[in-house]
Amino acid sequence: MGFKEVMDAATEGDPSAQNAMGYIFFTGNGVQRDIDKAFIWFDLSAEQGNAEGQCNLGYMLAHGLGTNQNLEEAFELYRKSAEQGHARAQFNLGHAYSEGIGTGQNWTEAFNWYSKASDNGSVAACYRMGVMLEEGRGMDMDLKSAAACYERCCNEGHMPAQSRLGAMYLDGRGVKRDVSKARKLISSAAKLEDGHAMYVLGCMCLEGKGMVKSRSNGIGWLERAASKGHEKAILALADLSELR
Repeated sequence: MGFKEVMDAATEGDPSAQNAMGYIFFTGNGVQRDIDKAFIWFDLSAEQGNAEGQCNLGYMLAHGLGTNQNLEEAFELYRKSAEQGHARAQFNLGHAYSEGIGTGQNWTEAFNWYSKASDNGSVAACYRMGVMLEEGRGMDMDLKSAAACYERCCNEGHMPAQSRLGAMYLDGRGVKRDVSKARKLISSAAKLEDGHAMYVLGCMCLEGKGMVKSRSNGIGWLERAASKGHEKAILALADLSELR
């Protein structure tokens, strides 16, 4: 459908077309970008119960785009959309519960909604589940299940998951220790500019863990991680500087 056809359908009250108009103005696709108009169209779509429109309107409210920020209202919109099975809203709802945004922090609900989003194909939600399971956030630590989550994410090319799973293989946590697999995963993520992977790779070089020991290579990777704002890398470089 062209712009005129979408506009006509939206004007006649089609909620999917109204949501599409919101996208058009939000992205500036073929029109001048207009956040205020995007908000209006998402609002019209959401009022009719369109799940995607509700999720998009929630995002606008959460970030104060085209309107004043309202985290509580954003949360309610995410909830309505998530209950209709919208994967992105389910992820956003999980994030809201995990961080206490627009609602009280609730790890159980966070994991529940991340799980629903993951079942709906959200790789980001699967990764968040892995982190919660690995670190025992709001639940008992389950390294084997965490590794399974990361494995699925890795199959989709998710860099942070590659870094975390690599570290688990390096230390044999939740999986059988496999230094070769660890090095491959971590190196792959580091080359794709993942800050945590750069940090881990730097430590591996400094310690000679899974590769040839090299202070210069280690410092090089730590410096790259630090340039990404990785706090542990920054602290490690400071400690190395004191030892010179």
